Amino acid sequence: MKKVSLALLVVVLVTLIGCYDFESYRNYPEPSIPQIRIEVEGERPITSKKDYETATVFIDYKGEYENFTGEASDRGRGNDSWRQPKKPYRIKLDEAASLFNLPAYKNWILLAEYRDGSMLYNSIPYYLADKLGLPYTNSIIPVELFINDEYQGMYVFSEHKEVGEGRIDLDKKEGLLLELDAYYDEEWQFKSDNYDLPVMIQFPKEKDMTEEKFNQIKTDFNIFEALVYDDSFPNNNYLNLFDDESFVNYMIVYELTRNIEINHPKSTYINKVDGDGKYRMGIVWDFDWAFGFNPTKRSHYNLSQANYPLLKHSNYLKSNPGTLFFERIMRDPHIQALFKQKWISFRNNDYDDLIQYVKDYGASIAKAVVRDHSIWGRRGANKDPEVNLKKTLKWLDARAAYLDQYVESF
Repeated sequence: MKKVSLALLVVVLVTLIGCYDFESYRNYPEPSIPQIRIEVEGERPITSKKDYETATVFIDYKGEYENFTGEASDRGRGNDSWRQPKKPYRIKLDEAASLFNLPAYKNWILLAEYRDGSMLYNSIPYYLADKLGLPYTNSIIPVELFINDEYQGMYVFSEHKEVGEGRIDLDKKEGLLLELDAYYDEEWQFKSDNYDLPVMIQFPKEKDMTEEKFNQIKTDFNIFEALVYDDSFPNNNYLNLFDDESFVNYMIVYELTRNIEINHPKSTYINKVDGDGKYRMGIVWDFDWAFGFNPTKRSHYNLSQANYPLLKHSNYLKSNPGTLFFERIMRDPHIQALFKQKWISFRNNDYDDLIQYVKDYGASIAKAVVRDHSIWGRRGANKDPEVNLKKTLKWLDARAAYLDQYVESF
């Protein structure tokens, strides 16, 4: 989904609010980031993630672009995130439109970012994936949301996951998008033969699937998985079917953020551009359980977890299919060498850019985060956004130092 760089979007935001730093954020005139207003027909609340409500959507870009007004249908979205007090939403415009200067589409999403009160964690993996060159990386655009004139807090506006030019750009006839997810709740799905991976077919779309297509997709994936499982691995040409570069880049994103969802697995995507192509990792998605998340304290950035392995064998994770499958691939000396090479290159050439990006993003949303906390609580975060930013940066530095040691063990 790479159309406008995430760094450029942050530059735009910082430009909109001037020299925006933590010394001045408390005194800056409100609001400081774009606003989205959804006016539902009859002022009805949006209470379902299945049934759409007719609405009008207004976007105030704060002077960067011409403001937008359009008719739409809106509903809830998400799995676990929909069960949280602060709800995520999907916007379906009546007519495709270019929002935030992104390619014109009908479908867009609003991420609630309820789990992390610092509201920083989504900014990091998507910037990182974009920097590493992973294709189809979502844009992360902080906004403030109003529904029926009632303030809903700070959200992240982004693209809906769908196949198409400027989004997940796969061949419309032969492309493939698989989601490995323990929720296992799609119409076309199967458990893989050797690792019991929960494989759900996201593209082709459900309406375009046939039993013949399904059986071919299942057979092809099991052939690949069997090569990973076999005693001859890794000396069995499994990389003829699997793209090493995308896997290593994907794992760097998940390792640096320590997104443990890959262990289940949940929200883990694999794609093929066309029928003859290799399996590639991506898109990156859902980092609610990253950055040392502590479910008891409902907090992220716990430093003790910065030194834990990602693919961790424990009583909780030891039998999880994702742990077993991805750890197996990471044992390949070729993959280890490539991971080490790419990590060292990123650390030496791009890590400082990541840190500066996080600082800029954190400053740009600081005022909105305080307002968000006023209605949803701090959710484990400090009341001062600057404290949260420092905690985030400290965690990233600790995790990067861990990975420096990790690659030396190869």
